Amino acid sequence: MSEAAVQGDRAGWRAMLGSAGEEAGQARGAARLDARRALQLVLAGIWLLDGVLQYQPAMYTKAFGQMLAGTAAGNPAAIARPITWQASLLDHHLVLLNTVFATIQLLLGLGIAIRPTARLALAASIAWSLGVWWFGEGLGGVLNGGASPLNGAPGGVILYALLAVLLWPADRAAPAPFTAARAVGGHTARALWLVLWLSLAYFALTPANRASWAWRWPACSPRA
Repeated sequence: MSEAAVQGDRAGWRAMLGSAGEEAGQARGAARLDARRALQLVLAGIWLLDGVLQYQPAMYTKAFGQMLAGTAAGNPAAIARPITWQASLLDHHLVLLNTVFATIQLLLGLGIAIRPTARLALAASIAWSLGVWWFGEGLGGVLNGGASPLNGAPGGVILYALLAVLLWPADRAAPAPFTAARAVGGHTARALWLVLWLSLAYFALTPANRASWAWRWPACSPRA
């Protein structure tokens, strides 16, 4: 009887351990299959790539400052003047400031990739994206009359901010109809995507983009 009791206890422990192992495996599987976390890691990878590219030798030449200054053209004075001032400042402290820019982008990528700092890094990426959108892209050209989907309007970096909002690690709606709705809700997420696509359609239909030469390559200038 004592041997049977021991065997019964062993069987019970095996069942408990097996159940615990199965639950742990399911939890690990759920974590691996979390679509929002996977997309956060994609965004982290994009920031890391941007940071690495920012360290390129070409970004340590005056061409970088000239490129930034060029985004001021056609914008209202309130938008253009800070861009011109930043480009001038960059000319005087090129190595320092470009290194700072590149390092910030690397830190954003690493911060999003590490779970404990993901929320802080996503918030910082929204702020940094808005700054780069203004000072680095001239608001994507949306105010200078030359915006076109072919030249990146409404600005590539503003999409980083949009993704950070939609991938925010919070659950407003559970279960959410799709991944991007988890943090802000289905209606808000759809509205944000609708604004993006409608803006692309609007820019494609502006007079500058309806010209006969506008959709040729390169799209930025007419044929001679």
